[in-house]
Formats: sequence, C-alpha cells, structure tokens
Amino acid sequence: MKRKLALLALASVLTLVTIPTIGTASTSELSASQFGQLKKNALTAAEKYVATQSNYGSYKPWSSVKISYQDPLFDFDDNLTSFIFNIKNSSGDAGYLIVSADETPVVLEAAREGNGPYTQNSKLEKEIYVGPTQYYVKADESTYFDIRKKTNVSKSSFKSKGSLNGKVKIPSTLLQNDTQLSSDVSQGAVSPQTVVSYSSKTLSNVPDFSWRDGCSPTSFSNIIWYYRYSQGYTNLLASTTTSTTLIDVLASSSYMSTDIANGGGTGWDNRVNGMKKFWSDRGYTVSVTRNSPSFSAHKTEINNNRPDIINVVGDATYGAHDMTGVGFEEYQESTENFKWYQYVIVRDTWDSTPTSVYIYLPNLAWNETVKVQP
Repeated sequence: MKRKLALLALASVLTLVTIPTIGTASTSELSASQFGQLKKNALTAAEKYVATQSNYGSYKPWSSVKISYQDPLFDFDDNLTSFIFNIKNSSGDAGYLIVSADETPVVLEAAREGNGPYTQNSKLEKEIYVGPTQYYVKADESTYFDIRKKTNVSKSSFKSKGSLNGKVKIPSTLLQNDTQLSSDVSQGAVSPQTVVSYSSKTLSNVPDFSWRDGCSPTSFSNIIWYYRYSQGYTNLLASTTTSTTLIDVLASSSYMSTDIANGGGTGWDNRVNGMKKFWSDRGYTVSVTRNSPSFSAHKTEINNNRPDIINVVGDATYGAHDMTGVGFEEYQESTENFKWYQYVIVRDTWDSTPTSVYIYLPNLAWNETVKVQP
C-alpha cells in the first residue's frame, strides 16, 4: 500500500500509469500509451538513480553517461516485470539497470561496468527476468534458455516461478514496434534524488569466480582467495593453486560434499562444516555461522572487511543459491516520506554479469547469511 504523502511527492516527477486489472483479456493488456508511459517512468527512475550515485556516491564514471532503453522483461507467464537499460560513458560500456515496470518504478538490479546479461540476444526473443540474477530467454512455450547455465531448460523442471511476477501483458503488435528511448545524464542535467543520508562500501579485492561444481564451493572460494591474497592468510593456499582447483577441492567429499553430478547442490550444514575443516586443515581457526538475514549485520561484516555469503531462495533453476556478499549501498530520500533505498552488493557466480551486482533489498529473497570470521 503506497502512502498518500509518497504519491503526492512523486506526482510532480512522474506521470503515474494505472496498471490494468488482471482478469479479462480486455483489461490485462497494456495500451500503446500505457506501455510508452511505463517506459518513460522507468527511464526517469534510471536517470534519478544514476544522478544520485554520481552526486552523493561520488561515482565519477557516471558523471556523464547515456542511458539507453534495451528491452522489456517478462515472467514465465509472459507478464511484464521490468525494463533493462544500458549505460555508456566516454570509455564505453558502463553498466546496466533493471527497473521495475509499475506505477512507482525503482531500480531492482544494477551494475557499474560492462553490459547487461541480455546483450547477445535477438530483439525478437522474449527475455525473462523473474528475480535477482535470474535471466532466461523464451525458446517456446515449454523451453527456456538459461543464460547463466548456457543451456535450454524445460519449464517443467523449474523449481519455482522466481520471486518477481508481472501484472500485465503487452500485445505482440506493441513488441514488434517497440521504440527506443534514451537520455543523456550529465552533471546538473538531471537532478538527483534529495538524499539526507548516504553510505556505501565495497570490498574490491574479493574475486568473482565463475560458477563451477556448485554455487556454494564457488562463493566460499571467493572468500578463501580474498583472505589468502588480501588479508595475509598465506597458509590457506599454495601460490601455485588455481581457482578451479580450489573450487574442486572445496566441493569434494573431503569438505562440502557437493552433489556435482546432479546440478551442484550442497547441504546447508555441509558448506559450513566444510569451510571450517578447510581452514583447520591449514592451521587456522575460523568461525562459520548461519544467521538470519539482516542488512544491518551485513553492513557490519563489510565495514569490518569481512565478505559473507548471501543465500537466496526461490531461484527458478536452483531453488536456493549462494552468492558472495561484498558490499552495500543505502540512502534515504527526503521527498518520498523518508524512504530508504538499500542495496546488497554481491559476486553472483555468473559470468553473464559484471563483477559487482547491486540488488535492491525488497527484491532479494534473502534466506540466510553465512558469516566467515577468522
């Protein structure tokens, strides 16, 4: 339920679109004007986000950029969920934004380098976004191409529909004639959100290993590598050990007992006990604990230079997924009834995304945090 004060404040910035009610064919599809206005509203939200990071976050690569609309994104039932925008500066690709498709759009996912996960797909293909870092392309009514696994997946094999569901459909004629939209955002050209509090931190020395054997050994390997090469725990790894060897060893029956043959699943406690044993076998004592999700606790870990594990549930392919938490961003906007915008920054294990991915907290199906404290 949106508060009246928030709507009144936003009315001067965004032209609100009433989303049709799902139920009948005549009310569940967007008109051309409604679709166009949703795109414009999303672009405005993207502009504000970029300007805010440049102004309050002092992120200089975004001080002068071009934001370009790429495509609408859908759920598995062909309902619109969001829009993706690409960002370029004078040096080239400078990130992407996925913005919700609703009356009060917000940036759901962002990156500040490279380009988005759908860049290589044909404009004729329907692109699917059903939650943070869940990217698919529709092949037919029963098959989807999983961009992360780089393979086709049967709809019948999905573990869930994802955490993000759309509300409306777009007529095929509108999709066939989808028009482009772009904006130049330079210092002073777009007003940032009016922020009364801003803070952010990223642990830049944590690696971004690509998914191998399973998300748990991959994500925990990021942490081991960080402590070995950035924090002085030299006995954790021999200098000749490669990242693939590390992940393979951590996934083995000696440590996490990851079920590599059946998709890379790892037992909840196996990942904790395996991590402890790995450190112990190399002469170190480490605390590895499973904790309830908490943005405040996550901030404490990052501020103490300790990456953690962000576990999410509801992933369509994997059910549950481990990512390495490497940072946070939060700010409070004074014209929206002092609303907080909070983002968790992760290494998501997918080579289809840039190194750091920012995920909007309300969109994160956060199940638990695993703290690793030497």
